[in-house]
Amino acid sequence: MAERGGAESAGGLDGVLADLRALSEDIDSCGVLSDDGELLSSSHGAGVDRERVAAMLAALVNLSERVARENGKEHAAQVRVDTEEGHFLMVRLEGGGALVATTGSDARVGLVLYDMRNARGEVEKVLQEGSRR
Repeated sequence: MAERGGAESAGGLDGVLADLRALSEDIDSCGVLSDDGELLSSSHGAGVDRERVAAMLAALVNLSERVARENGKEHAAQVRVDTEEGHFLMVRLEGGGALVATTGSDARVGLVLYDMRNARGEVEKVLQEGSRR
């Protein structure tokens, strides 16, 4: 995985995502997407195709941004997509990246979004530290 900010940034993001999943047990998987659609870190298992996940997440984030602009907003700050099997959640990061998560259908989505908004600051801190190196 070629990442901006290097291995220290990836390790820091992995830690933030692990903390988020420990805090919010309703999260099935989560990840950090850069502003250009690169999957910087993810809690997805070894059998998951990271490139495919990154492409799908980037498409959802781009679609949400497009919908926001078409409705006169600068960007989408938060997105919730409900499906029969669960929820896709996205919280925008400063600079255009995104913190994303999936949950099961019985998740307490409001609480998960609250936890994601709180974790956003830690993600941004790790990304800023990584970009300085």
